[in-house]
Amino acid sequence: MHNAVDLLTFGGIVCFIIAILHIVIIVAGPKAYRYFGAGEDLSKLAEKNSPIPALLTAFIASVIAVFGLYAFSGAGKFVRLPLLGPILVIIGSIFSFRGLVLPVQLFGLLKNPHKADTKEILFSLIALVTGACILFGTTLNWNFIFQG
Repeated sequence: MHNAVDLLTFGGIVCFIIAILHIVIIVAGPKAYRYFGAGEDLSKLAEKNSPIPALLTAFIASVIAVFGLYAFSGAGKFVRLPLLGPILVIIGSIFSFRGLVLPVQLFGLLKNPHKADTKEILFSLIALVTGACILFGTTLNWNFIFQG
């Protein structure tokens, strides 16, 4: 997959899957917040039926869904969105930076396999691949994305 449209479409699909997952976390409740690493404070608020975890998670889902729309826009599958090029670079960078903890996590896995959190390694891998696809797709589709 080295076609710009395919790379950006893949990035957009992953963004929408992540956004949907955040909505599922809201519905599933405190155990899902804990499992996906939202932290004990947020999980306890969810147990107390506070609206804060749901509002925060819905906000995150909305932002990530917008990321998906930008990826689709860069692939030419959605209306051209404002500041398309710079925002795609920012989105790809956010995912890539999140994924850059992967080497540290893999080193931790090698050093102490019983303490490694494999789901966190998977999340980092997904973030790194998604960021790389969006950045590489943006680079390959540079003329289309940055045309005024």
